[in-house]
Amino acid sequence: MKAVGEVIDEKRIRIHNEFLPALDGLKEGDRVWILYQFHLAEEALKVHPKGDKSQPLRGVFSTRSPYRPNRIGMTAVVVRKIEGDVIEVEGLDALPGSPVLDIKPFSEFYDLPMGSVLTAKDIAKRIKDEGLIKDYIDLSTQLQPNGFDCTLRAIGRIKGAGRIDFDNSERKLPEVEEISFSDDWVFLPRGVYRAYLNEVISLSRDIMAIARPRSTLVRSGANVLTAVWDAGYSGRSEVGLVVYNEDGLWLKRNARIVQLVFIKLTDYTTPYSGIFKNENL
Repeated sequence: MKAVGEVIDEKRIRIHNEFLPALDGLKEGDRVWILYQFHLAEEALKVHPKGDKSQPLRGVFSTRSPYRPNRIGMTAVVVRKIEGDVIEVEGLDALPGSPVLDIKPFSEFYDLPMGSVLTAKDIAKRIKDEGLIKDYIDLSTQLQPNGFDCTLRAIGRIKGAGRIDFDNSERKLPEVEEISFSDDWVFLPRGVYRAYLNEVISLSRDIMAIARPRSTLVRSGANVLTAVWDAGYSGRSEVGLVVYNEDGLWLKRNARIVQLVFIKLTDYTTPYSGIFKNENL
């Protein structure tokens, strides 16, 4: 096996002159796999996951450790620029000097065979590794097969009219009068409310979320109104809650009212930076 280039730094790869013709067809915006050598790593058959010696040894084939028999690494990157023998990329996870063994295009058909919606296992991993969700009540109860149940922290009655324009320069949100719980319960007559969630959501630049009401809420004659959780958003979210049932609705503090569904994006995107970022923190 021979190297076709080497990693310069976290954003640049240099291709050896004899392999420059192989760049033909590669263009800005393409997502590709970089296969490279862990040139500073030793070989091992068993490792502590993530180098954490408090965790028991595992076979290296069950981990992403660089300490492997052939020390081959792979990382998905986005091509940002090609200039001469240098490829500028985003998302490279390789040390400077790492020999590049091959470059292959990323294929959604082959490389995302299970779809792009996060499963319970994916969500749990991101909670542990990235702090995707914090301040939840019980992880095992709130994790769903393809989503996460968020719970009621507080609720308020919307008072007055809002104003909405094109560029938000004249935007005005209506006031909200908080409704107190009584023995952890609150009764909501027919109407429109704003519900505040317990959970703090922190989305990275490659993931977004949408939400749907839990079916129990719908079956009780109510619905949840939500917008999109953009990549890069963080905060303790709010949602609209509409009670259609003429007999009203009882809600208990910490009731599970809405399920978030997380979607992996096809590329990193510009993170959300609006006025609701870090809300209610």
